[in-house]
Amino acid sequence: MKRTLWTPVLALAISFALVAPNVLAQSFLSKKVVKIGEPVPEFVLKDTDGKEVKRTDFKGSILMVVFWSANCPFSKRYDPRINQIVKDYKDKNVVVVGIDSNSGETLDEIKKAVKERDLQYAMLLDPGNLIADQYGALTTPDVFIVDKSGLLVYEGAVDDQGWSDKNPITANYVRAALDATITNEILVTPKTDTFGCTIKRVE
Repeated sequence: MKRTLWTPVLALAISFALVAPNVLAQSFLSKKVVKIGEPVPEFVLKDTDGKEVKRTDFKGSILMVVFWSANCPFSKRYDPRINQIVKDYKDKNVVVVGIDSNSGETLDEIKKAVKERDLQYAMLLDPGNLIADQYGALTTPDVFIVDKSGLLVYEGAVDDQGWSDKNPITANYVRAALDATITNEILVTPKTDTFGCTIKRVE
């Protein structure tokens, strides 16, 4: 009796767990306005020191936006790789900024993580996840690259390693996108699937 009673209940719970994230994603992706090949809107955010930063502050440069989390292990895994990108492209007119849109992360948590991980780029705060919604950012990390004229040219993952850090990296999506953008070439892969922690949006 217990078996016939609980098996359908368990199946229903599993189905809900699988479907719920997709339903949630659809609810905020309807707010996405940033699309490949189109101008990205202005944003005005504050960094961890309270300084106001605008997207247009980087006009004339290639802008790489990384949606980030202080508590996500995937963000932590990718921090050294993004730091290396900052170093490798600093003389190629590329600027990297991070955006934390997670509603549950405090300023103190963010500052502590930024310092401990020695991030080499500014971290901006997105209260209310308005910019994450505009960009349609799904996970941390999730990368968006904007060319010198303000057009979005790439969105997606840093590379193809996937969920396990044991997987080999066979494609460095972001580096390929930056190289193509620097030389004004058409990107072969302008969009890839992201993986990582879901951005914790406000209800």
